[in-house]
Amino acid sequence: MTELRTAKGFRDHVSEQRFSVLRQPIVDLKDGHIHHYEWLVRFDDDDHLEGVIRPAEISGVIRDLDLSMLAQAILVLNENPLGAGIAINLSGASVDKKSFKGAVLACLTALEASPTKLIIELTESWNMKSLELAESLLTELKTRGHPVCLDDVGAGAASIRYLRALPANWLKIDGGFVAAALNSMRDRAILSALLSLREALDVRFIAEGVETEELKAFVTRLGFDAAQGYAIRKPELETRITV
Repeated sequence: MTELRTAKGFRDHVSEQRFSVLRQPIVDLKDGHIHHYEWLVRFDDDDHLEGVIRPAEISGVIRDLDLSMLAQAILVLNENPLGAGIAINLSGASVDKKSFKGAVLACLTALEASPTKLIIELTESWNMKSLELAESLLTELKTRGHPVCLDDVGAGAASIRYLRALPANWLKIDGGFVAAALNSMRDRAILSALLSLREALDVRFIAEGVETEELKAFVTRLGFDAAQGYAIRKPELETRITV
C-alpha cells in the first residue's frame, strides 16, 4: 500500500490495471428496477482507500484513474448499448485542471452508445478553488446528453457552493447525512427542505448508504427517487472490464 501512495506507484497501478471494479446498483424506489450502476474502484486494501485517493488527488495522478474508468465504461457501454447505464466518478482534483476537459471530450469521441447511459458523478473529496472549470465541463457534458450527478451532497462544506454553481440532473445525498436524519429531527428537517427543491432545481435525488431495511423505508417515505446500499443490493464484481 505504501507504493500506491506515491504518484509513480499509483500511476503504475492504474496503467497496468492492478485494481478491481465493483458495480453497485442504483435502484428506482418507485418500481424497484435498476436505473444504473455506479462503478467503485478497489485496490489491495479497501480499508485504506481514502489514504490512497487523497495522495493521488494532491499529486494530480487521480486524473489517470478518472480517464481510465471513463474509457473502460465507454467500451462496456458500446458492447452493451441496451444495458443499464454506468456512473463513473470524476474527482474535483481532476476537474480543477484546465487540460482535463479536453481529455474527457477526446475520450468521449469513442462513445457509440446513447450519452444518457454514461452518468458523470463529481465527487466532493476535493475542495475546488474555482468552480468555473467544473461548471464549463459539466455544462458541456449535460448539453451532450450525459446525466450529471453531484456526489456526497451534505458531507462537506462545499455542498452549497456546488449546488449554486454547478448544473446537475441528480443529487446524491451522503449516507451519513441520511442515517443521521433517521434519528435527528433537525437533520430530517434540513433533508426534507433539500428534497423540496426537486422541482425548482429540476433534479432527482439518490440516497446513499442505505444499509438497513429501516433506512430503506425511511428514504422511500421521504420521497427519494432512487437509493443505493446493502439494503438495496450489494456491490458485485464488474466482469466486463477489458484487462
